[in-house]
Amino acid sequence: MGTTVTEGYFLKFGGCFWAVKGCHHPEGYAIAVPRKCGDVKVKKLSESVELVRRKFPELMRFDPVVNREVPMVPLKYAEILDPFEAEVKDRRARELIDLVGGKIGITGSMLYDDKYNDLDFVSFDLDHYFKLKELRERGLTWPLRAYNREEVEGISEYCFSSFKTSRVLEGVFEGIPYTFKIVQCVNEGEVVKETDVQGWFEIVKAERPFTIPAIYEVQGPFKALMKSYRTRFTELREGLRLLIKAPAQLRKGQNTWEINVDWGEVIECSPKAQGAG
Repeated sequence: MGTTVTEGYFLKFGGCFWAVKGCHHPEGYAIAVPRKCGDVKVKKLSESVELVRRKFPELMRFDPVVNREVPMVPLKYAEILDPFEAEVKDRRARELIDLVGGKIGITGSMLYDDKYNDLDFVSFDLDHYFKLKELRERGLTWPLRAYNREEVEGISEYCFSSFKTSRVLEGVFEGIPYTFKIVQCVNEGEVVKETDVQGWFEIVKAERPFTIPAIYEVQGPFKALMKSYRTRFTELREGLRLLIKAPAQLRKGQNTWEINVDWGEVIECSPKAQGAG
């Protein structure tokens, strides 16, 4: 068996630092996107994939679980940056880790660079969500109201900002923004059918709203599961209505469609909608 990597891990390959995406990775490879090449940082997923197509076209391969071409970095030629083995140099990061408790790793820019504007963490423990909620209630963290417009992708700016301010997986601690990813992988079979869907869907059950991936049962033109590996779609509340234009996938051995909002072209929310508290 090869080295196991998952969401939150980083790789050093080809003069770039790559963010490992999701939980499924073919043997010997990691599906990953470049986050920094030289002095250039790449924020948007679409821009990362486009960069790979230009500079590393040989890495683009079809994956039947994702059902599209994705960048696959060969692990035998890459240096793996393990979030849980990295030294935590930042005092504020150490303090927040101590407050939350348990096994927590550092990720994002803090894992591979001495220059960073926020604190990124990864964990596999769902209890950490409830600890973060407690810290917010005690006034030790604050809502994150500022954001970089370059990060807005696949979602309207109104929805992006309103969801962000009500989330405890993101916030501000001692004057610096933080983000927590709580990764709890699920089994995903190969996609046997895919179609594009557009319409209003309502979240009728928040099945896994606090984890990566986040999973919701939605009802609209048809009943489906809405899935995302991005923090921006965590902590959404039941009753929220979303206008979705995205691929819907049917996996081998399943009879429920999955709407993959990470590959969505347009995500809009009901004007009165707010994220979960």
